[in-house]
Amino acid sequence: MHPADLYNQVKGIVFSILNRDGDLAAYKALDNSQSKLPLNAWYGLKAELDFYTKYKDKYTLDPIFDYGIKCDFTGNIEGDNNCRVDITTNLNFKKLEQYDAIQRKDKRKYKIVVMDKLSGEIADVFDLNFPIDSSGDGRLFEIALFVPSSSGKDGLKYDFYQEIIQIGSSDPEYDAILKHTCTDWYMPDFEYMLSNLPQEVALQKEINDYAVSSAKVLDKSTDSNIVACGQRFYNVTDPHTGEGEWITKLYWKHPVIENYLDDHLETDFSGLS
Repeated sequence: MHPADLYNQVKGIVFSILNRDGDLAAYKALDNSQSKLPLNAWYGLKAELDFYTKYKDKYTLDPIFDYGIKCDFTGNIEGDNNCRVDITTNLNFKKLEQYDAIQRKDKRKYKIVVMDKLSGEIADVFDLNFPIDSSGDGRLFEIALFVPSSSGKDGLKYDFYQEIIQIGSSDPEYDAILKHTCTDWYMPDFEYMLSNLPQEVALQKEINDYAVSSAKVLDKSTDSNIVACGQRFYNVTDPHTGEGEWITKLYWKHPVIENYLDDHLETDFSGLS
């Protein structure tokens, strides 16, 4: 039997027992199915059961068998009615391109719900409904550019700020608008932040942690959905003369959309309004 068919078969049994005999019987059936499924698949089914038993009334959930539509439930979640919901325990394995053709064909809202394997509670909800960009081929994303601060008379830097820019992934240079300028938070730019780190730290982890935590703060304060953080960067093209061009270096991209944006964008987004 194909692994997907086996998974749906076991899911059908567990959820049938749930509707007939209640939660305890369903979890017992889940435990009894552990030898039938690969461990990752079993944890995935447990995450679905946890989500449904705890949130079925809140989100008006209906279980769905995934026959090529990347969907485990439909429900009314975070303001989207009849939304398709995909459950996971690790968002890093989900990619927007896996849903793109389905979304364009069916015109349905999609959200990924990340469940904590230990607590059985929702750890995160990721909204996949990025608008189509002006080319019709890519998506519109919001990114945060971290702007360096000048030094005050005391030599210290106080005036860091961030620009929230909406860009089209097909042509970021020309499909871009400035959404917000944020001056409320002391968030140093990436180059300054890295210059103050001890040499022995894991730089990429520090960058990722800083970007993710900063993006969450900026999301809440600007009602945005920031999926990348970067900074203007002078790219030297001729080492002998020092000539080059200003571009944008993305220090962090959300794993779900990382394949839609290059690490270096051939523009610094200056002059946007």
